[in-house]
Amino acid sequence: MDDIHQKFSEKFRSHWIKIAFYQEKPKDDAKRLRNVRFCEATNEAILYPVLLEEKSISCPGARHAFGWAPGFKNELLHGCNDKRTVQKGTLKTMLSRVPHFKKPFKYIGLNTNGAPDLLLSYMSPQEVMDLIKIHNNKQGSELNISLCTMMAICAGIAVRTYLQEKVSLSFGCDDSRRFADMRRGNVAVGIPKRLFNVFVD
Repeated sequence: MDDIHQKFSEKFRSHWIKIAFYQEKPKDDAKRLRNVRFCEATNEAILYPVLLEEKSISCPGARHAFGWAPGFKNELLHGCNDKRTVQKGTLKTMLSRVPHFKKPFKYIGLNTNGAPDLLLSYMSPQEVMDLIKIHNNKQGSELNISLCTMMAICAGIAVRTYLQEKVSLSFGCDDSRRFADMRRGNVAVGIPKRLFNVFVD
């Protein structure tokens, strides 16, 4: 399953990124990034394998999503409040619904060696439609999704896909639209490993 992302790329004509969560540091010759957003790191992973840890991530939202900054700290609240004009109480409610790890992993691998926990891609609407049709035909049911407009890639795709083991979609958030490979017409898609065989042999 080490080349599963390549099989998806061949089928859906888009880049796919393997995401794996670790408690122990993997033996992998991956690039160690510093002071990056998770969504930004996914862009780097298209070129070479990346290994992230708590001190790698500069974004308060991603640190919260991965369980490395539990609770609604002022930095997270202020950062979100700067990007949207909502009352603090409403913002706290919105944040409480964002998926996050209660027990954090120590490392996150992007396109590292071995089988991933999920795959991520930034796809065109046409490609997403083709993917959803395959899912619905083979699963015998409509794809039921929840959209996340805050921490859209770290929480809405990576964490949600891992925890719920379902296909996740996201239109991105302010940061991911700016720092990740999310062109104007792209949609982010996450697929958990238990559903890989639904889409490729």
